Amino acid sequence: MHLYDTYTMKRGALLIDILGYSGEEDFYAMHRIIEEIVQPDDSGFSVDSMCVGGFFNKDGILVRTSSESPYDGLSFFYEPLKMSEEDVRKVEKWIDAVVSELHARLPR
Repeated sequence: MHLYDTYTMKRGALLIDILGYSGEEDFYAMHRIIEEIVQPDDSGFSVDSMCVGGFFNKDGILVRTSSESPYDGLSFFYEPLKMSEEDVRKVEKWIDAVVSELHARLPR
């Protein structure tokens, strides 16, 4: 099952768009799962009129999260070119685990 799309940005950053999920409630559910599964050293989010933006930091690795609007998907954003191969694998593992659990808890 295809759970997300990956987009490479101009400078090599990756945007992971989670298919079938959008808006604030899905974003909050995703962040609860991040707290439970990834158990980050630091995390947070903020809300403005256009989006909910957040982040988590684990083992010195920063991953940003977002839900741009009720019509756009949830996403992760990170910069693999600034990371070791081992750290990239960690982030990929975290994202896979969070997305799989999101689908298990809130099937679409």
